Amino acid sequence: MQSFPHKSLLIFFTAMGIVLGGSLIGSLAAVVTGNPPLLTARKLAEEMKLWAVVAALGGTFSSIEVLGSGFFTGQIRPLIKQLLFIIAGLAGAESAKYLVFSLTPPP
Repeated sequence: MQSFPHKSLLIFFTAMGIVLGGSLIGSLAAVVTGNPPLLTARKLAEEMKLWAVVAALGGTFSSIEVLGSGFFTGQIRPLIKQLLFIIAGLAGAESAKYLVFSLTPPP
């Protein structure tokens, strides 16, 4: 079993990589189709945040199951750990979005 800091960092950087990679590949597709690549990268970075978090957590069902069992059985520790994992994923996705927005000009 992975330690809490190890899994948190893994989730953070996975979410960050999904947003950065998706924006980069999506902007290459925009070049091929004749659309503005920098505007497309910004749009994709904004739209992919939630999906990056879901993918970094490994799917939504296990997260919802842990949250539900924490609420209904009174187990606070797994509930807090899962919420911190979600926050780590959101932080990674938001960091990547900020990086893409910093590297591309505003529309």
